[in-house]
Amino acid sequence: MRTTTWMPRAAAVLCAGVLLAGCSNTTDDQPTAKSGGDAVTTAVDPAALDTGSYPTSAAPEFGRATKDDIIEVEGQRLAEFTVVPFEVDPELTMSKMPTMVMRSGKNLGAIISGAAGDIASNYKMLYGYASTAATNTPNVTDPSRSIVHAVMRFNNPEDAAAAAREIHTNLTTVDSGSGIGTPQTIGILPNTLVSTSEHSFNAGPEVSVNAFTPHGDYLIYTWASAPAAQKDWTAKAVSKALDLQGPMIDKFPAQPTKEQNGGKSADFPVIDQDKVLIYAIPEQDAQAKLGDDMAAYGPRGMSHRSTNPPLTYRVLTETGSDHNAVAKTTVYRAKDDAGAKRIVDEFVNDLTSQGFATAPSPQRLPNATCVTKDTTQGSVDYCMVANGRYVGEASGLDNKKDVDQQISAQYLILEKADQNA
Repeated sequence: MRTTTWMPRAAAVLCAGVLLAGCSNTTDDQPTAKSGGDAVTTAVDPAALDTGSYPTSAAPEFGRATKDDIIEVEGQRLAEFTVVPFEVDPELTMSKMPTMVMRSGKNLGAIISGAAGDIASNYKMLYGYASTAATNTPNVTDPSRSIVHAVMRFNNPEDAAAAAREIHTNLTTVDSGSGIGTPQTIGILPNTLVSTSEHSFNAGPEVSVNAFTPHGDYLIYTWASAPAAQKDWTAKAVSKALDLQGPMIDKFPAQPTKEQNGGKSADFPVIDQDKVLIYAIPEQDAQAKLGDDMAAYGPRGMSHRSTNPPLTYRVLTETGSDHNAVAKTTVYRAKDDAGAKRIVDEFVNDLTSQGFATAPSPQRLPNATCVTKDTTQGSVDYCMVANGRYVGEASGLDNKKDVDQQISAQYLILEKADQNA
């Protein structure tokens, strides 16, 4: 999965929390048998690979979440149950910020306003997940449609509803610098608080909608913006987002609060339930992505920050890659070897279509496929390698040697991965 902003790696990653059913795994240093399919047959001499200072064995198994990281873990798990913008409109494929785990109500300040962040905090918002995308236009000044969609969890339905009312009231009565919103109604959404605003930009007049819908312990927020001539699209987008989000969030297996658990603290979830995160090269800086990495996601969770969300979701779903780890590197686990090969082929081909050119494979690792592209940020290098039903992914900026070392170390880790997990 490729991120929209090229940072020290290509995959958009998070921080420690698998969200699907557990699978068994081995973590010793002995290679395990490859599963059936098109297994890689090229001989690789481990001693000949340049892995730098990166680990070449799986990490120790992760235990349960703690009070120090449960918010990140829950926010990461929530990503799989949060609507991706392309599901609302198939043309919303340009992922943007803010797309992130929301670790407190204050994070809403970066999405709506400082006042909204304060209100969410006052009502003790627990955590959330936000996803943002726009239509892909040739120039930034061209008219476009965009959405910010977020799901926020509170301690109870009363707090979620009260936060919605106060934020809506603030937007429609206080000018925070971008004007005062006009209260509106969407007939088919009687429980949704809606306000609209109109602004003029280089692309011409635009209309935007803020919509808040309490849903049990959750507050669903959708902001939709479009050229003024497409105002009807904003209402339809909000409606579609809610149609999808309601049933989706009802399936989220949220960690119960102490009050919901009869006054006793429930056991925290196991961080790496499906034992895939142990195979990714860990970040040295635990705050490298502000709670969005050192995690594992399903296809939807991986799509939020991809450069091609529909493709990422489709390929991972069709290859059975339900458990994918994101850390310094990214690890995908398909249902079989053929699926792993397809992930490499489709993701690399997608980058090639975006202007990436073939680059040399790392020293003594011809199995790896690498591409490169000069950007305004620098030279982006990106490598993928399949090993059985696993795929490793690494990227970096202006440092091809480091990317080669990452993917070489990643390959050796995957040599020891449980192919029958």
